[in-house]
Amino acid sequence: MKTRGRPSTKAKEAKFETETSTAPKTQLGPDSANPPQLFILPQNLSNEARIATLQNPRYANDSRYLICPENGFYEFTKVAAPKTSPRSWLLSASQSSEDRDDVKEPNAKRRKPSGYVTKNANMLVATAIDPLFIILPALTPLATSKGSEAPKKLFLSGDDYIEKIAATSSQFSGFSRMKSIRDLLEERMAAVCDTVEAGDENMYRLNEEKLLGELLKKAKIVCEKGLPPSMEEKLVRKALDVPVLSIKREESSTHELAKEEDAADTPDTQTSVSTSTSTTTSFSEASTAVTSFSENLTESKSEAVPPITAPEGVADLLRLRTALFLICAAYLGPHVAESVMKLAASSTTVDFAPLETHLAHLAKLRQDALASRSFGDFSRKRALAVEDGETRAEKKRKEDEEEKRKKANESRGVKALKKVNVTGMKKMSDFFKKK
Repeated sequence: MKTRGRPSTKAKEAKFETETSTAPKTQLGPDSANPPQLFILPQNLSNEARIATLQNPRYANDSRYLICPENGFYEFTKVAAPKTSPRSWLLSASQSSEDRDDVKEPNAKRRKPSGYVTKNANMLVATAIDPLFIILPALTPLATSKGSEAPKKLFLSGDDYIEKIAATSSQFSGFSRMKSIRDLLEERMAAVCDTVEAGDENMYRLNEEKLLGELLKKAKIVCEKGLPPSMEEKLVRKALDVPVLSIKREESSTHELAKEEDAADTPDTQTSVSTSTSTTTSFSEASTAVTSFSENLTESKSEAVPPITAPEGVADLLRLRTALFLICAAYLGPHVAESVMKLAASSTTVDFAPLETHLAHLAKLRQDALASRSFGDFSRKRALAVEDGETRAEKKRKEDEEEKRKKANESRGVKALKKVNVTGMKKMSDFFKKK
């Protein structure tokens, strides 16, 4: 008589343990459609400061700005973490005194903490912006239709220009009634406009010469503080690099022959130094071994950043023009930036003629270097073709010698077998094939 045994409960227990261990202790909520963001705001903001949507002066689209009646306008600069190292923010409200008391008392009933975890660690930093760029789209209106001429610049009151901003940015209408905001905008308009008194109020019209003067002041401040290293390297140093002309093949071979003769004349017991370059290198290596760590750092910095080989003042003019182009590309509309850069090329405020002359000279040198390099490549290809022909002839000669050597070592029977007519005969390998 068979008896039915008890079913094993180990599989059920293991399954229950895995289910309980993988289940999250706290269930996360769904992703928010409008997640919170981290803003870094300046200090001493007034209670009436607000974040408003205004028209971007460069792209004519809606952008967020911080407007403070006491401190002026601020734009938001996004600071993002690199994509190679993902990061996130844990945002929560400030802890109140009641929450601190709950933490101190373990038996007390704690409140459920409220917070949010962002997917990316982005920051929006509020940086000051000149109100001139906010009012500039109203001072330089675009053409009504494509291909038509731009509207004529007329003398208008400050209220008319401010109302134009409020018409394109509805959230600015509340700030346009504040006296501090109006005074700030009219003060910046007076710096770049021709003014005419009409009764009790002033009338304004944009003067591009004055606008260029204000932008050049900002560009000079940027140059005094220094351009970013990447811009200095790519837009200044690389643009002023003098091209190296190719060296003739005959001169290089003669120079190498002279080096070999000097090395042969020098005794083996002494260190041979054939050129002035190697002498300088050996001297620098010896001095580096003696100098201190700080001096080594100074030498390495001076070697890493060589001086720019250009006439005096040309590098500063190029930095100034680069900073001016950067400001125009970031804060001015395309039509305004184009007219300002054309005016800067012919303006008497800053003379860019030495820079243009030197850049034209460098462009001619680059063309000459490219032409000589292409000619050198052609001659080098011919030399390589000759060398390849000599190599092939040498290889064929070696193969012929190897074949003659094999024939000389062959026996008389092998030579006789080679003369046998084997047409129509089967080879030995045919008898060992699979059926």
